[in-house]
Amino acid sequence: MKDRIKARLRGHKRVIELVEEKLIEEIEKSARAIISAYENNRKVILFGNGGSAADAQHIAGELVGRFLRERRSLPAIALTTNSSIITAISNDYGYDMVFERQIESLVQEKDVVIGISTSGSSSNVIKALKKSKELGAIVISLSGKDGGKMAEISDINLTVPFHITPHIQEAHIAIGHIICDLVEDYLFNSKKRAVFLDRDGTINEDKGYTYKIEDLVILPKVVEGLKLLQKKFLLIVVTNQSGVERGYYTEKDVERFNNYVYLALAKEGVYIDDFYYCPYLEGECRKPNIGMLIQAQRDWNIDLSKSYFIGDKESDILAGKRAGCKTILIGKTSSEIVPDFYAKDLLEGAEWILLMEKKNE
Repeated sequence: MKDRIKARLRGHKRVIELVEEKLIEEIEKSARAIISAYENNRKVILFGNGGSAADAQHIAGELVGRFLRERRSLPAIALTTNSSIITAISNDYGYDMVFERQIESLVQEKDVVIGISTSGSSSNVIKALKKSKELGAIVISLSGKDGGKMAEISDINLTVPFHITPHIQEAHIAIGHIICDLVEDYLFNSKKRAVFLDRDGTINEDKGYTYKIEDLVILPKVVEGLKLLQKKFLLIVVTNQSGVERGYYTEKDVERFNNYVYLALAKEGVYIDDFYYCPYLEGECRKPNIGMLIQAQRDWNIDLSKSYFIGDKESDILAGKRAGCKTILIGKTSSEIVPDFYAKDLLEGAEWILLMEKKNE
């Protein structure tokens, strides 16, 4: 069974990689179409059969309720939730009309209509998409394989280029989540604040090119400090890992170790939001350069001027200063690059940050 589990996980990884390779532009177009609809007081309507019906309801729920942030509700309707309407239309007109009939009553010009079908050939979905276009809606299809007939009639076609239905469905919900995130972030934009953390020597013992799981030792007071910080900030690790270019270990080793750090801290109730690493001896990503911080800023919509950098080396402090963050140097009382605060450990650094936050309230 373990081999079967691994095979399914490989399939999942492959289909997500294909989505990243082929569908970034179409995902962005879909998000922008939905944003435009909401800015013009329109709505999103979704539908599909079976697992696709569940995906339609799931995505509608994320929009009406919330995805990641508190905000006003966004109008979205899944056409698969009213059993009386579904059974009445199916009985009186036939199941092929189950979505088209609802579209006729609900769609306004410039609404966004999303039809979901892993084959791209579900006749009731196709009929409803055609009716939506007649009524002036923006039509988006979520399909698989070659997109089927849905690809021919959609304004935006999100075809997952894979042939196994469960993996197509896994990709569909991932795409749905990404779109919800983009829409929510654009319409309710508020900059986030982060605490950037060096890894080796700040979170865990630095044993010199640390990459072996058995070498992980979380430093004293780290858990206590991070528990305080995660209440108000994103926790983002940025770490130089030139051992990759030196040939001491691989990027896969770095990612495996980062995952182990995540799990070790999660057991203590601490959750790292993201990890960035630079595998090179030189380059914009390598601290004291700020490439990793700029990438994190873009990925997470971070206000660097209201963020902090905690590290144990002067290169950490210089990177933080160059990015416009306040800086804390751990384990030292003097340095050539002077931080905003010297802390004996991460807990003392966290307490200083919260004190600064209180003063600025």
